[in-house]
Amino acid sequence: MMAPRLTPYLSRLSTLVNGIQSRSVHGIAPLTSAVQSPVTKPEGRTTATLIPGDGVGPELCQVVMDVFKSAGVPMDFEERHLTELYARRSDTLEEVVESIKRNGVCLKGILATPDHSSDGELKTLNMKLRDELDLYANVVHVKSLPGLNVRHKNVNMVVIREQTEGEYSALEHESVTGVVECLKIMTRDKCRRIAKFAFDYATKHGRKKVTAVHKANIMKLGDGLFLRQCEEVSKK
Repeated sequence: MMAPRLTPYLSRLSTLVNGIQSRSVHGIAPLTSAVQSPVTKPEGRTTATLIPGDGVGPELCQVVMDVFKSAGVPMDFEERHLTELYARRSDTLEEVVESIKRNGVCLKGILATPDHSSDGELKTLNMKLRDELDLYANVVHVKSLPGLNVRHKNVNMVVIREQTEGEYSALEHESVTGVVECLKIMTRDKCRRIAKFAFDYATKHGRKKVTAVHKANIMKLGDGLFLRQCEEVSKK
């Protein structure tokens, strides 16, 4: 989320990215609402934590920095390295989290996840980062732009996903040899929080409809709890 004083630069940025299929992903921390601005420097510049990541991540982050530089956006980047592939090159999770908390905004590249853990650790760095900062809302804006030859035209949707509990929490264990249990934990407070975030986002951005995606027909207790919270929030 950019600070309000960066608004004049957005139109200049849009001309540089015109014609690109847009897909943006944002992690929302507990103290960062859909309308809150990040911490800014008194002299008028913003510092963001930069995590280049793995694979194509550094290349994508470099493009973003080049665009910001060309548009004259007053932003500096504090680079931190976080990776599971090259442990000796990685900063500690604590150092990265401290940087993000200090700056209030982060540009993060892709963090690759190994297929197998050498030390038995189930949680990935992505999961740990979400837990440490309570990044509960994953926001993906998918929009097709005119002038591109794409299969699906006039696409403009926002997908909001809870990412601190549920299936992707790495809560699993082998109770006896050959028998694995994967736990899906659902809590009323977190279900209600993500539902409220979705409706607040829709209201702020002029979205007329919020669709709850669930499997309450099969997981009657877990997803049933989620669906009930969505329905209750929708009535307020």
